[in-house]
Amino acid sequence: MTDSNCSVPDDIVYLGYVEKTHGLKGGLRVRLFQGFGTPHVPVGTVILLNGSRPLTVSRCTHSGDSRFNITFEEIDRDDAEECINSSVYIARDEADAKLGFIPLYNFAGLDLLSHGCRMRIVDVEPAGVNPMLLVENNGNRFHVPVILVLSEGSIDWKEKVIELDLPIGLEELPL
Repeated sequence: MTDSNCSVPDDIVYLGYVEKTHGLKGGLRVRLFQGFGTPHVPVGTVILLNGSRPLTVSRCTHSGDSRFNITFEEIDRDDAEECINSSVYIARDEADAKLGFIPLYNFAGLDLLSHGCRMRIVDVEPAGVNPMLLVENNGNRFHVPVILVLSEGSIDWKEKVIELDLPIGLEELPL
């Protein structure tokens, strides 16, 4: 479910999208796809609207269910309406240094090592209570629940590798 309409560099991660405006000062209600961790976007974090427009967080409150009410220094009430449905990105370095959670799309592009076999995570499907990783192995695509990776796997973010022995038969389940 990556935002294929917008070409962005590899060091930029898809974080979510703007749902609607919030408040009287030009705040935005933003849905962010979180992997795990404490939901928190600190003041001063730079987020990229549609992959290119830098915005600096001046206030952020978590409103539950992966949604945040965020006010940006560069957006006023008149400008906020134009931001609805915009995609939100963040630089990987900024995400690592400032966010209190791991964005789900950080998983895309990682390798998954299972029973001696190297597979590739090609996408993330954030909908629902249990987000899924779309994994490819020799042309076969299948889902791996994020909760399985987090509870049973070992993630090396620096090397971009997840070590997890997948349950037998998981690869054969239909998408």
